[in-house]
Amino acid sequence: MDEFEKALQERFLLQEEYLGDNKPVNESFPLVSVTVTTYQHVNYIRDCLNGILMQKTDFPYEIILGEDGSSDGTQEICKEYAVRYPDKIRLFIRDRRISQFVRKDGTVSRFNGIWNRMSARGKYIAWCEGDDYWTDPLKLQKQVNILESDKNIGFVYSKFQLVNLDNMLIENSSTVSNQLSHSKTGYLLPSLLRNNFPQTLTVMFKKELLANFDKYYSYGYDWPLFIHICGKCKSVFLKDVTGCYRINPNGMMASGTLKDVDNGGFTTLNGAFRAYLCGEYKAASILDKLKINVYMYYRLSKGDIKDSVELENCVKSRLLYQLMRRMTFVWAFYIKKK
Repeated sequence: MDEFEKALQERFLLQEEYLGDNKPVNESFPLVSVTVTTYQHVNYIRDCLNGILMQKTDFPYEIILGEDGSSDGTQEICKEYAVRYPDKIRLFIRDRRISQFVRKDGTVSRFNGIWNRMSARGKYIAWCEGDDYWTDPLKLQKQVNILESDKNIGFVYSKFQLVNLDNMLIENSSTVSNQLSHSKTGYLLPSLLRNNFPQTLTVMFKKELLANFDKYYSYGYDWPLFIHICGKCKSVFLKDVTGCYRINPNGMMASGTLKDVDNGGFTTLNGAFRAYLCGEYKAASILDKLKINVYMYYRLSKGDIKDSVELENCVKSRLLYQLMRRMTFVWAFYIKKK
């Protein structure tokens, strides 16, 4: 167990639920756990929680609300909602001195979202950040119906809309168009390795598919999580608009923080390729395997994956890699097409 994992587990044991663990929600058996991370979202957290609480379902669900030490009034709003909805909300007030982990290279990892998922009791997990919100009162019910209909389905996501900080709808957004252009039903791993297109606020997935995530990945944000989950199952794209993603210039994605920490995404790709080579992911078809292999060989031949000698040696022992290295025109054609 490395220092990160040790700190993650030890500090998790220090987390306590606001208002204790004898509330009505603690006595329920939720089918779905909705995880919400929030920090400095005083103007948005009500919309987020109201969108979740308006859900109409024929099953119980819980809201795991991780409030990460806000100083702008977000924490007080979260406490207000926890008091009003003890049958739904499990609130955790985090101490940022504990919920953040500084690595030796100076990069910072946050435990709040990970702890939320560790606290989830549902068979399925849905995700909504504190500055986003849902608009479809049947979102959870629709996604559970799909997941329960086929044991091979483990991930469901949907269309979404974009809003600004003033809650104004942003029309004709290239961000939305780009993400939706990649969205489809089927085996998503080959596509996800190149584009992170599912919008976090729209997803629901089987909790069991998170197994072994920490074995391969260093950072627990949406892209590596989606890769790990979708590498193991069939995914379904729901063509209904279920919520709104808020463009927040101070968010981690918009500010570029995650890209810097994750070495431009190549640390995540290294983990994904290792998991694939170890048999963690099961490609659905020969074509999917070919797509994954070609992209993996391309990244290695370009020198993008530099921190895993073991991975390079494993791949370089394959005849296909030797052939592909000598066919550089294949890379240009393949990447251009994608």
